[in-house]
Amino acid sequence: MLSKLLSSQIIIYHCILFFSFSLSVNYFVDLEIINYLAYVCFHLTLIYLFFYFFHFSHIFVTFLYAIFFDIFLVDSISPHLITFLAFVVLFYFTKKYLFNLSSSNVSYIIFILTLIMFISEALIANLQFNYPINFENFLWIFITFIIIFYPTLVVFSKIDKL
Repeated sequence: MLSKLLSSQIIIYHCILFFSFSLSVNYFVDLEIINYLAYVCFHLTLIYLFFYFFHFSHIFVTFLYAIFFDIFLVDSISPHLITFLAFVVLFYFTKKYLFNLSSSNVSYIIFILTLIMFISEALIANLQFNYPINFENFLWIFITFIIIFYPTLVVFSKIDKL
């Protein structure tokens, strides 16, 4: 059990999570695209990690990342926490059905879930804290997501073969 948790792939994914988290919460004024890339990469990595390497210890890690995202980005605790933990519960209860899908269907599900995650975070922040939805930023996140989705999955498949 512990050897599965400490496999090289999972360590690499956690390093990607930490690196992308660090870049997305540090605001680069001149290079906003780096923030968008890191934010999208974090969400993709998190969903991919849960989809293929689900373990109960990831719930605690997700909880910590969600709390820190909320503190650094929204100054209140709720939008990321609710969204991340809702998706953890969703994966936990549907993982036995999701493993029977083809790789292309899994890619579509990861794509749709990531978009739903972005939208739900923005809506929860807006509803609970009147945090304005900046459609320009949301558009940049969406465009960045569209551009890096397939290359990210290719990189993740290469990591899985280690």
